[in-house]
Amino acid sequence: MEEKKVRDIMSRGIITCKFNETLPNIAAIMEQENISTIVIVNQNDETVGIVSSLDIVKAFGEKALAELRKTTAEEIMTPLIYNVNPEMTLKEVSNIMVIKHIHRVIVLSADGRRKPVGVLSAKDIVKEVRKIQ
Repeated sequence: MEEKKVRDIMSRGIITCKFNETLPNIAAIMEQENISTIVIVNQNDETVGIVSSLDIVKAFGEKALAELRKTTAEEIMTPLIYNVNPEMTLKEVSNIMVIKHIHRVIVLSADGRRKPVGVLSAKDIVKEVRKIQ
């Protein structure tokens, strides 16, 4: 049996926003879409980072309200440092997640562009492990 690939179980339909989007707008999108992480893209729609609900909570705790209104995704995002593509195996990505201490990865197009095509979370991998019986 062939080992499962990221493309086999990743979530598609990524929600993105531009790196200059303001924090209140990002929070509104996240609430409306019922998501805890949003992918940040540049003017070419290439992935440059992510903003999680924890990033927003941290900014809320550190900034005055007037400052929050002007804060952009670029200011609080976690930059995307490594590439994960749909053709990688779940084992390969699991190892990255463990080494980097992260709970989700953004899947970029396999053609070498930095276009987001999916998300793979630790929860997705847990679901796969559950199927092994």
